[in-house]
Amino acid sequence: MDEEWRDIKGYEGIYQVSSYGRVRSFKFNKTRILKPGIDTAGYEQVDLYKDRKRDTRRVHRLVAEAFICNPDNLPFINHKDECKTNNRVSNLEWC
Repeated sequence: MDEEWRDIKGYEGIYQVSSYGRVRSFKFNKTRILKPGIDTAGYEQVDLYKDRKRDTRRVHRLVAEAFICNPDNLPFINHKDECKTNNRVSNLEWC
C-alpha cells in the first residue's frame, strides 16, 4: 500500500497525517516530517501550532480520525499488534 496523506482536521493546509503514521508540516513554505515524542503512557505525540497556540496530539488518534470510519462513535483506538508506536492505519481500529 502506498503512503497516503490527508489534512488534519482543524489544521488544513498546515499539517497532514499519513497512512504510515507520519505527520508533516507545511509551515514557513517548507515541508518537513515532524519527529514525534513519546508521552508518559508510551504513545507517540506531536505538537501542532495554530494562531500561536500549541495543541499536543497523539499520532494514532490523528491517523484513525483521518483514515478510519467510526460510524458507531467508538471512543478508543486499539493497536492490533499492541505496539503503541506502530501507528500505521492497517494496525489501528476503533473500539
